[in-house]
Amino acid sequence: MKIGVTGTRSGMNKRQKKEFEQLLSDFLIDCMVNGENGEFHHGDCVGVDVEAAKIAKKLGFKVVCHPPVKDELRAYHKSDELREPKSYFARNRNIVDECDVLLVIPYQDTHQSHGGTWYTHDYAVKKDKPRHIIFPRNN
Repeated sequence: MKIGVTGTRSGMNKRQKKEFEQLLSDFLIDCMVNGENGEFHHGDCVGVDVEAAKIAKKLGFKVVCHPPVKDELRAYHKSDELREPKSYFARNRNIVDECDVLLVIPYQDTHQSHGGTWYTHDYAVKKDKPRHIIFPRNN
């Protein structure tokens, strides 16, 4: 099973991190039961990408990096595989295209009409890709 992530560069709050780790653990158990390898795809930026990649690596996933061309927000996570650097939107589409399910970890509690996280979410909707949103629940 291939899991992709998109999320805020502000990082996860404690509740999001706990829910993310539990969800990823559940996916890994499903992989083992089905005799599959777990693969985790991230965009290598500060915030959610690198936090999620570290958790995925700790849990035993093969971690695949889809880095951006611009490096000012790049985290340079030591991943197991490295894809060719692309523009933010192109690499986000690649993550969606390569994964079986997309985990969305936004900064906001409601859908926004702008930003990379919601762009990636909307592309996954267009591609009819299963998604799981972990809202911050700031209210």
